Amino acid sequence: MKILILSTNRSDFSHLHNIIKNLKFSKKIDAKLCISGSHFDKHRGYSINEINNAGIKTDYKINVQFDWQSDAKLINSIISFQKRLRTLIKMIKCEYILILGDRIEMLAVINLALITGIKIIHISGGEVTEGAIDDHIRKMLSLIADIHFVSGECFAGELKKLLKGKSAIFNAGDPILEIIDSEQFKTLEEINKEYNFSLINKKFIMFTYHPETNTEIIIKKQFEGMEQFLMKTDSYVLCTAPNIDKGGDFILKKLKRISIKRKNIIFIPHLGFINYISLLRCCEFAMGNSSSLIIETPYLKKPSLLVGKRQFGRPLAKSIIEVGYDYQSIIQGINRIKGMKQNVFYNIELKYERKETSQIIKETLENLIN
Repeated sequence: MKILILSTNRSDFSHLHNIIKNLKFSKKIDAKLCISGSHFDKHRGYSINEINNAGIKTDYKINVQFDWQSDAKLINSIISFQKRLRTLIKMIKCEYILILGDRIEMLAVINLALITGIKIIHISGGEVTEGAIDDHIRKMLSLIADIHFVSGECFAGELKKLLKGKSAIFNAGDPILEIIDSEQFKTLEEINKEYNFSLINKKFIMFTYHPETNTEIIIKKQFEGMEQFLMKTDSYVLCTAPNIDKGGDFILKKLKRISIKRKNIIFIPHLGFINYISLLRCCEFAMGNSSSLIIETPYLKKPSLLVGKRQFGRPLAKSIIEVGYDYQSIIQGINRIKGMKQNVFYNIELKYERKETSQIIKETLENLIN
């Protein structure tokens, strides 16, 4: 049975890493990996290198980047991707396509599933992110997918409500938590040497902010308070690039300019999963609105400052402080983090469950498909 695994960005690859490896080792499944989208974006770190460094063979490449500069450009890039993906599916005669998450390029997969009848295996359904249009994509994928793997029992419950009793839902746990426990991470000294940093343990902040795409608040207003913070703080702040979303280029340019003006603000477009988690383990806290603040950061027993409403609807651990976009709210949130007692981090109830995710997915698919 042929399964085409699709990865279109650095985030979904970091989650899919172990799943890809396990499926490629299966004797009952013929799994192929296709990469596209921002993996080819040199402004965001050219994450195709991370895939190569992980020792994972890329079977197919669709070099289409999704252009948010205008509605017309975005629609054209999705259509181009859809055409080339259809050709690939037809050529290799795969019966299933495995995807994770909720990115807008998955509209192409939804169309192809409806038109060609290819079946979808979907990971991370049942979750909510009301501040991003990704939320709508995720729900559409859930409605047409044939097999579902969710990150926790609460998400399975939400998915059952949406699907009104559809049965092929499996709680495999969150794939990123399995990877955190299975990888060999670097020391801060090794990271400092690699990048020529001078970071001190628990004396720097990790920063990632993606545009909110399901809001009436313009990107300039969204980023205003954070820009003020970055221009005023004396702390070392390590910033990574936003996703390719509407408004992402605005944030990207702002971060580049701020990092030139201020020596304590470091901008690295793409650290790669190993380096990112290695630094997250050593930072004082993380801030922004990345999903890593909600899943990885609490699991590592680190506090998070969650800015704005992009992730609104996700279950939050007690170590996550929600704040608004304005500078004063951000400062108040940081002060709350600094005043947190240590026992908060050791009594965190996580809704994202830690399981042997990749093995569960492999064995379940082998049993179901064959």
